[in-house]
Amino acid sequence: MSTQTSKAHVFSLRGVNAVAHPVTNLTKHAKQTAHFQVSVDSALGATGTAIADALLATCEQDYATLQSYFGGIAPASLPFHLIITSGSQGASHATCAATALSIGAHSGPVPFMRSLVIAEEDEVFEASFGHGWNCGFSNGEGLSRVLANDMVPGVEPQGFVSPPVWLDGPSDVSGVLREDWVNKTDQTDTNYFSIGCSVLFLNWMRFQLNFSWKQIIAAGAATLGETYKNVTGKNDGWVAFKALMDSKFPPGKPSGVTTDNPFPL
Repeated sequence: MSTQTSKAHVFSLRGVNAVAHPVTNLTKHAKQTAHFQVSVDSALGATGTAIADALLATCEQDYATLQSYFGGIAPASLPFHLIITSGSQGASHATCAATALSIGAHSGPVPFMRSLVIAEEDEVFEASFGHGWNCGFSNGEGLSRVLANDMVPGVEPQGFVSPPVWLDGPSDVSGVLREDWVNKTDQTDTNYFSIGCSVLFLNWMRFQLNFSWKQIIAAGAATLGETYKNVTGKNDGWVAFKALMDSKFPPGKPSGVTTDNPFPL
């Protein structure tokens, strides 16, 4: 199991330093499932109840899908506790392994909130699975996003889409255009430049090279380049990926990409 950081892990809009919305009066939802219980900010009233019902209707099938991707393991601490807050900036949990997941009720429509649950839930699976997947780093953050997007496609607001940040602009730290976050891993989960590269590379492996999520996850390592090598036996992951990106989306020109997954190309 990889070492996990102790800071909060937040799935939030670009440029927003979000934290879990404070809740002063939680009400436990009457319904629960085998792996999930829900509490709702009472200020949300009937809206909160409807969101809780909708999330509970799909959470077990999504749990089963994630569990299959991660080789059948179960997180160390169950059940998951979904906390529906009145926030509007996404979702969060206290550590990679924490199963109390705060979901902002005003972050978007219910299908997007479902994808937020999947993304945060996936990070808990990462913490139990290890193999280099760390939700506090760019590779683990990338994995949480691609799985959520694949399982609930077409619901992500533009403010959450990361690939065009990496494709279209130089890094806000190094100033490098299309910096290599395949052969190195960014030790943060908030840099949309490294996240965008990770999301594209993972989707490239899945939908361009046609490896399964189960194969990719099982091959996890400290970098995405090593993950690619574990799957293919080759060392050319970054070179092959970058060549395709530069061919289809010439550097210095607007890519026009508005999704996390432009593949297959």
